[in-house]
Amino acid sequence: MKNTFSILLLLLLPLSAFTQDTICVTQTMEHKIFSEHLKEERNYWISLPLNYADSLSYPVIYVFDAEWRFELIKNIAFDLGGNRKIQKSIIVGIPHIDWEKKRGIDLTFSQSRNEYDGEKVDSTVYNTSNSGGADKFYQYLTTELIPDVNKNYSTNNHETLIGHSYGGYFGGYILSMDHPFEVIHIYDPSIWFSNGEVTERLKQRIHKQATTTIHLTYQSIPEFHKNQIEAFIEVLERDSSITLSTKLYEAETHNSLFLDSFYRGILETNGFIVEAEETDH
Repeated sequence: MKNTFSILLLLLLPLSAFTQDTICVTQTMEHKIFSEHLKEERNYWISLPLNYADSLSYPVIYVFDAEWRFELIKNIAFDLGGNRKIQKSIIVGIPHIDWEKKRGIDLTFSQSRNEYDGEKVDSTVYNTSNSGGADKFYQYLTTELIPDVNKNYSTNNHETLIGHSYGGYFGGYILSMDHPFEVIHIYDPSIWFSNGEVTERLKQRIHKQATTTIHLTYQSIPEFHKNQIEAFIEVLERDSSITLSTKLYEAETHNSLFLDSFYRGILETNGFIVEAEETDH
C-alpha cells in the first residue's frame, strides 16, 4: 500500500518538477548568524519557490514576526508562484528570539510616552527593557542578514518587506532612511507609537529615495490609532517617491486583516498578468 501511494504521488507531480536544479516542496531551512550589531546569535528561516534553480535569480520577501506569519506567507507565496500569479520568490522569515520582549526592542526606534488609544504613559511602560533598539536591528537586517541571504541563494536584488503592527511602524520609519526595499507592506501599523514620530520623520526627510511601492492596510479601532495612520497616509500621498495603495478594513480586527492584506498586496506588488494556457480536460 505504501509503495502504491508513493507511485501515485510521483505521477501527480508535474513533469517540470524534475527538470530544474532543485526540487522544493515548501520545506524550511534555517540559517544562523552571529550579529556584530546585536552581539548575539540570530537565526532566519528560508523557503524556496517551486523548482528553485541556482541558474535563475529570484526576488526575496522578508517577513517580520516569523513565529506567527512565516508558515502562512511561505505557503501562499509558494502556491501563487507555482501557479504563475506572482513572481516565484524566496521567503525569509525573521523571528525575534523572545517574542514578547525582544520583538519590541527589534522593531521600535524609541520609547513611546503614549499608548495606541492616545493615553499618556510613563517610563514604566516603554523603556530599554522592551523597546527602542531598532537602530541596531536595522543594521543587522541590512548589513548582515540580507547580505547572508544574497550569499547563500540566487537573488535578483528585488526585496520586499512585510511588517504588521510594530513591523509596520518599522517599515514606515525606514522610509526616512537609506533603505534597500523596493516594496514595503505595512499592515495596521503602530503609527501611534511616540505620537506619530514615523509621520514627522517622513515630513522632514531631506533626501529622496528611489521609488518605493507601499501597500498599507488598517482597521479603525481605536480612533487615535486610525487617525495617526490616516495622517501618515496623507504624507505618503504627497511624496513623489512613493507609489501607494491603501485599504481600510472596517469589518476586520488588528490581527484578522493580515491574511487578506498579504494576499491582495502580494498580487498587486509582486504579481504579473499571465494569459491562461490551453489545457486538455
